[in-house]
Amino acid sequence: MCAHNAFFHPRWKTLLAFLAVLGASGAWAQSPGTTTADILKINNGIRPSAMGGAYTAIGDDLYSVNYNPAGISYIKATQLVIYHLDSIADIEYEYLAFGTAWGLGNALAANLIYEHMPPIDNQNGNPAVNADDLLGSLSYAGKFGDNFRLGATVKLLYSNLAGFSATALAFDAGAILDRLPYGMKVGLSIQNVGTSMTFDPADSTSDSLPIYIRLGVGTHQVIDNDKDLDFDVDLIKPSTQGSSLLDQGLQLALGGEYWVFPRLFAVRAGFDLQNIGALYGGTDALGNSAPGVANAFDNYTLGCTLTRSFEDCDLSVDIAYDPANFTSTTQDTFSFGLYFNFSQLRLL
Repeated sequence: MCAHNAFFHPRWKTLLAFLAVLGASGAWAQSPGTTTADILKINNGIRPSAMGGAYTAIGDDLYSVNYNPAGISYIKATQLVIYHLDSIADIEYEYLAFGTAWGLGNALAANLIYEHMPPIDNQNGNPAVNADDLLGSLSYAGKFGDNFRLGATVKLLYSNLAGFSATALAFDAGAILDRLPYGMKVGLSIQNVGTSMTFDPADSTSDSLPIYIRLGVGTHQVIDNDKDLDFDVDLIKPSTQGSSLLDQGLQLALGGEYWVFPRLFAVRAGFDLQNIGALYGGTDALGNSAPGVANAFDNYTLGCTLTRSFEDCDLSVDIAYDPANFTSTTQDTFSFGLYFNFSQLRLL
């Protein structure tokens, strides 16, 4: 089939129908109030973080759970990720993920993320209060045809704030079309469609989860016969409720990865542009009002991976860096992690 006719392939019709369902689901899930659950608003995963969060199309490992669950269908055997993130205001994240291939073209994954911080000083004479979040998820993805993949995630969030607690149940869904001309891939996902959170039973006010619709286009190229180059561009539409920067406007994320030394050392870089067309006030690209809250970080991100191969396992040390812009914060964000890829181990 020629490149022109490929865009009218039934897989594209399926993807467009999938997009319509996602949009309807997102509209149904919204409710009055602001969005909560900051643990759902950051770029989880060291590799994606170093690429500016651009991971919807090219994600092909455990980190895909947090961007497009269809990407875990590329897992061939078993993978394990452990990492720690130091963020602004001394907020810290602990991350654990496990995934294994199941049959042919199927994969299952489990993910656990814990967000914690020092006690918050109210500065009003009252005792300091604690706040933490715990997020657990289970994901499934499969290959349906030569170049079409689907995935879904169910997640449970527990949040504690100043002695009050709340829980929420949410779902993610995603699709990937690969093997397109010029090594192109297209990814689409919706995240956090679920219940609201109510911290005080005596208060009828509830906070919605931040819903994200992500559309990504990526490509994979091979340089000098053995050096992999990946590039991804994501357009992200967050929910429009609330006053947080992440709750409004369109976001654009660009990221790339290049294996300087094959299977040994890779470098990554990304760029994250928020409130497109209205970074400092005005209207965004769709004409929506945007207050122009300054970004908490510089727009670029950096990272690298050093890999050591053993008999049946590749062990990678991953690093991501998100620099402060010294306008709203002077604290950089670092994340460090270990990625185990067991090439021969299959549990199912």
